[in-house]
Amino acid sequence: MQNDSKKINTDSSKIFCTHCGVTNSATNYGCDRCGEKLIKQSDVDKTSLSKIICEKCQNYDYVNSFYCWSCGCEITSKNPVANNETLLDHQSKTNEKINPKDTQINKPISRRDKINRSGDKKSEVPNEIKGWNWAAFLIPPLWGLFSGVPLAVLMLALYLPIFSDGMRAIALIGCSLFLGIRGNELAWKGKKWKSVEHFKNVQKKWLSWAVVLNIIYIIIILYSGSLSK
Repeated sequence: MQNDSKKINTDSSKIFCTHCGVTNSATNYGCDRCGEKLIKQSDVDKTSLSKIICEKCQNYDYVNSFYCWSCGCEITSKNPVANNETLLDHQSKTNEKINPKDTQINKPISRRDKINRSGDKKSEVPNEIKGWNWAAFLIPPLWGLFSGVPLAVLMLALYLPIFSDGMRAIALIGCSLFLGIRGNELAWKGKKWKSVEHFKNVQKKWLSWAVVLNIIYIIIILYSGSLSK
């Protein structure tokens, strides 16, 4: 994923994603690979967030960037955090007017400003989405297929004739309880989501589908039982 850190991007038609480092067209709004919004020099200059200087190309990036938008090199602890003096020097060289708001540094980054790390197996799961997931508990295979959780889909294997009814029932209950408890965390890490709010809204829709499908299933069971009598 890492690009050539010794080669500065001079092609204005290309831009590197500050989240995953992949090269994109400068006309793109979001990264072709991870979907993150593409950040350009002008965006960084206007922001009130802290800035960091790329040690390779000396361009500015957000302090929470993983890769430089200009040259694609990985941002490390060696990259200096920009202060007022370096901001003034940089602005004078590019003949740009300085907005006092642009020189604010070390401003605390709110939760909303944090990088969306969904889809990354090693990412930290936001506290807002932790908790019980009814859809993962009620319809695990179907929910897991569209939520990036292969474990839930593998539960279909329990219906193979190699398992006895008792073993199947115990395994299904155990897996369903596990997915109910850990479903949100597994889904957040298993698939790229636009935001925490997007994740919550999708899970609410899945809950509605889970309730409807289970009601239909119960009606079919009851109707089949009445016919057998």
